[in-house]
Amino acid sequence: MAIKLIAKKSSTFHDFPYANTQRKCFHCWIINVTPPGPNQCLHNCIYCYAREAIYANYSEDTLLYNNLPNLVEKDLKKLTLCPPISLSNVSDPCQDIAELKGEVKKLIKLLMDYGVSFFITTKGDPSFLLELPGFVEYKPKLIATTIEGTSEILELLSPGAPPFDARVTTVRKLSESGIDTIIRFDPIFIHLFQALYGDSWSDKIAELVNTFASTGASHIIGSTGKLSKKRSQTGDYIGTSIWQRVYKVIYAQSPLAAKKFEREYVYEAHWSGGGYRLRKDLRLSLHHKLLALVEARGMTYATCQELSAEESDSKGIPHCEALPLPFTKKQSDGKFKPVPGCTANCHVSCQGLSNPPCGHPELVTYKPLTLSKLCFKAKANDLPTQLW
Repeated sequence: MAIKLIAKKSSTFHDFPYANTQRKCFHCWIINVTPPGPNQCLHNCIYCYAREAIYANYSEDTLLYNNLPNLVEKDLKKLTLCPPISLSNVSDPCQDIAELKGEVKKLIKLLMDYGVSFFITTKGDPSFLLELPGFVEYKPKLIATTIEGTSEILELLSPGAPPFDARVTTVRKLSESGIDTIIRFDPIFIHLFQALYGDSWSDKIAELVNTFASTGASHIIGSTGKLSKKRSQTGDYIGTSIWQRVYKVIYAQSPLAAKKFEREYVYEAHWSGGGYRLRKDLRLSLHHKLLALVEARGMTYATCQELSAEESDSKGIPHCEALPLPFTKKQSDGKFKPVPGCTANCHVSCQGLSNPPCGHPELVTYKPLTLSKLCFKAKANDLPTQLW
């Protein structure tokens, strides 16, 4: 399998695709650094949905985009308002691939030069970005590191990704350097915890929260996952579904725990798409316990999609990522500055406002944003001041 650099042919711009009044995700611009597909991420996580996402590329090579800065800059020149940018939803932007790191560095430098908000979600080590002048001090940005459980659990769920100690060390290093960090405790398969640790499984989760707190991360996002029973048509997992793969891993540790998993992960229609989820009463119980554990350690907590903010999240946080990631507005020099008071969670924070912080009430919507909706004629007296 070779590394192959390819050009993306169209705009990168797309928001989270949820067009439902219950939408929990704030508006953002998702930039994927590779196409979706089984060979674009070396982590080989058994629960990965992106291996066979729509438009997945099944090349035997690992494909990386090499023209993202050019495409992104073209769109930035069109925009008046820029939502926070998410890197990357279909593959890890910090895999240990030299060519990928080089392309991501170019992209991050461009985002910093233009002054827009961004956040990175990874299981890898973003330390290579510390080589960029001003990266540590740059705001608004955050780095979210995914840690699905203990060392033993990571070996079973994400065998190609960095191990537990490496991920914890990375978060601590970034936090100590002054970078805003959060941890995605996601997905939490409680039946795998039960299979490995028996009656002490909840103590293991409490130990994990203590470890997370020791890294300097300020916020935890939790999720119990959404699983599909659609069978894979290609790749290493051909003929099996995500649900089956998780089931088999649990079964190998404890047939009894696997039987509980089979009973307690039930199909649920949902605003973010139907799938097999941990039964809601069990979800509520788990997340309420996690909320208490996390807040007792001085951090905040939120769930990803599967429960409403009122049901499960810390009070007073603007969205699931908790830290400031505002829209930015173009200035007369073509660069962007944060919009004071903006959370990017328009349909929640600005609901009912005739004059939201950005000045555009038409953006107070749960529907995904498009590039054309963010291009306005600038007003001479409508230039925000820097927040930081």
